[in-house]
Amino acid sequence: MTTENQHVRNPWIATSLSLVCTGLGQIYCGQAGRGLMMYSASLLAGMLIVATAYFASSTVMLIAFLASLASLIGLFIWSARDARGIARRLAMTDFQPQEYNRPAVYLMMALTNLPYVFGLAFFLRATAIEAFVIPSASMAPTFVPGDRILVTKIGLDVQTLKRGTLVVFRNPIDRRQNFVKRIIGLPGETVEIKEGKVIINGEPLEQLPAVQDEQGQDGAKTFLERAGDHQYRIQFDRPDQPIESPPVTVAPDAYFVLGDHRDLSRDSREVGNVPHGLLVGVVRYLYFPGSNWGRFGTVE
Repeated sequence: MTTENQHVRNPWIATSLSLVCTGLGQIYCGQAGRGLMMYSASLLAGMLIVATAYFASSTVMLIAFLASLASLIGLFIWSARDARGIARRLAMTDFQPQEYNRPAVYLMMALTNLPYVFGLAFFLRATAIEAFVIPSASMAPTFVPGDRILVTKIGLDVQTLKRGTLVVFRNPIDRRQNFVKRIIGLPGETVEIKEGKVIINGEPLEQLPAVQDEQGQDGAKTFLERAGDHQYRIQFDRPDQPIESPPVTVAPDAYFVLGDHRDLSRDSREVGNVPHGLLVGVVRYLYFPGSNWGRFGTVE
């Protein structure tokens, strides 16, 4: 067997190595400097993703988070394509292996990179940020089917959430289901609905008719409701048949939640109070609108 056949660089091996560890395919092809630069860039992108996820508080930071995530994915794909191209160019040459062209080196880099990649993904999902898709119109007009949202989890265990906050939580009746609703009643408060208006400890939430261009279709009507520091739109499909709900006292360390589409939503009127321990996160961003891109960004 000739030296050329012994040391030929296989494009598929180069591609596979880069898919396992960014830059490893370049190292396999003898370009250690290029490979280590890509590897370092992937680590930096990961740190930027964590930083922007933890400190995101505006639409600008949302864009920074998405850009960091896109950069890491783009670098991952480019590294694999670049390694394949280098290996193909070397396919007909006599490649001279370097000291680092050993299976033990490749294995060591793979074993250090894979826990980092999977650990980053699981860490972000468990403690920082998670994405959800809105499947129904129960939160219309705030969210519509197909909207994609990001929720933050940072400090959720010790936060005291305010009235009007949008949250994702596990359904107390079936914890396999995740719901997105708005916090209306706080621990210890009494909540009831009379003639479509929410009343908390005997005081109704402010509710005003929306302007004409925000009226719903097929007889539905949209109103502006104010809860604490939040003002948002709610929708009634049958305004001539006002919603009624008997008084309910919110349990300690729990919340009374409602959907913005009051006639369609499954919320505390059906599933009861939502314990704080069942909260998944606070809704912060609409990163992929299902309808109008003018809705992109932070949400009320």
